[in-house]
Amino acid sequence: MKQDSVHGKHTRRHARSHGPSFCVLLLTGMAVLLAAAPAAATGTPGGEYDPGIAAMLAEIDESELRNTTYDLQNFSTRVYGTEGNQEAGAYLSARLAAIPGLEVESRGGEHNAIVATLPGGDASDGVVVVGAHYDSKSLDPARAPGATDNGCGVAIVLELARVMSEHSFDRTVQFAFWNGEEVGRLGSIEYAAGAASPIVLYLNYDSSCYDPLDRSVLDIVYDEHSADVAALMADYNTLYSTNFTLTENVHSCTSDHVSFRDRGYPAVTTHCEGHGPAHTPDDTVDQVSFDYAKRNARLGLAVLAEVAGFRGEDAGNAISKALRVVWDLSGRLDGAG
Repeated sequence: MKQDSVHGKHTRRHARSHGPSFCVLLLTGMAVLLAAAPAAATGTPGGEYDPGIAAMLAEIDESELRNTTYDLQNFSTRVYGTEGNQEAGAYLSARLAAIPGLEVESRGGEHNAIVATLPGGDASDGVVVVGAHYDSKSLDPARAPGATDNGCGVAIVLELARVMSEHSFDRTVQFAFWNGEEVGRLGSIEYAAGAASPIVLYLNYDSSCYDPLDRSVLDIVYDEHSADVAALMADYNTLYSTNFTLTENVHSCTSDHVSFRDRGYPAVTTHCEGHGPAHTPDDTVDQVSFDYAKRNARLGLAVLAEVAGFRGEDAGNAISKALRVVWDLSGRLDGAG
């Protein structure tokens, strides 16, 4: 694969650490489990099993997630403004540019958000954005490998870009790597404020690959504008057998999804059960749960494919554009059907 040559350029450094801005555990009681009601009972569009989407989910490659995370930790530090941070941005731009069909834009400057666009069949019908921050943070800024926070989140988004680029969607999809999340969400705030098209969904990956006890607990962080998407994730967790125990809003996060939420866009982030070694020099690739990460990528991909309007392999241009709808799934998230 074209990415292999880029992988190899960054594997000789020594790992250092730095993490994300922590999401704070809510202490107001037990987490509420997200319960999936039958699609027919809720009127969820796209609630039926799609073998084309299932086949696409199977294309997620765990070794790609591992290799990318390993590369990113080996910049030693990706703390905002450091040389390692700048080199990581260049690495991600090169990885995206090696994927056919993507239009890559590196915005430069201190914030240096990197955005790749996969054009859809109807670019005016809003865009779907999936992103992760690539800067890191640590008690020792010179040693900030940031593997769980947030190298693996970046690896998931890069793998989604690779897989989705080989398929067609009604809506345009953008894959974004944000800088400056750890110092105030600088890159994503700038992007959200100047978005050229309406954002139908923003899906965020941050601290979403750590499961040392193999508990398969995944928290879905959302608000009233994105509750329908959280419910869709609950449906698809069962439908496509990603088999997480889903919780809702256990973590109060100030990650990049907030930049979109503050602008009124539907925004969801996935978060693992705990933070583990984040923000320390010990946040290295051996701390990442890659099977968990693979399933997290597949769950997000199923939702992205639905919202973006996945075109079946034999659909050609005859497929109608993705529905412009607001899913009415009120009452679902507390388990009521």
